[in-house]
Amino acid sequence: MAETVTGWQLGGIAYSGGTQDGPRVSVELSRGGEQVRAEGSGTGLIDAVCQSISQATGVEALVVAFRAYSVGPGSGAVGEVELEVELPGRRLTVRASSTDVVEAAGLALVAALNQYNSKRPARG
Repeated sequence: MAETVTGWQLGGIAYSGGTQDGPRVSVELSRGGEQVRAEGSGTGLIDAVCQSISQATGVEALVVAFRAYSVGPGSGAVGEVELEVELPGRRLTVRASSTDVVEAAGLALVAALNQYNSKRPARG
């Protein structure tokens, strides 16, 4: 019988930063019964969340393109983020939405990692 593999889920993101301190992000991810936390920094909040998720999952992911779109009117609109992500041996384009574009970027990267992992042979 095949084992069901559960992908990563983004449990939470905390971030801070500015022109004086630089961006810092803390992420919490879970997969099955495993919970992982990681902190990171980057050139901006999007870079920092992606660095943190890569660190937490142990998969090197390079964001080669980032696009954000408003899904509706106003400053409280849902934002859709599209990432082009380079992973070992693959390049994926993924999307995710949230009222917080940092969270949307994190959700998109997690989706890319899950898609990547679903195509890799199981270790054992």
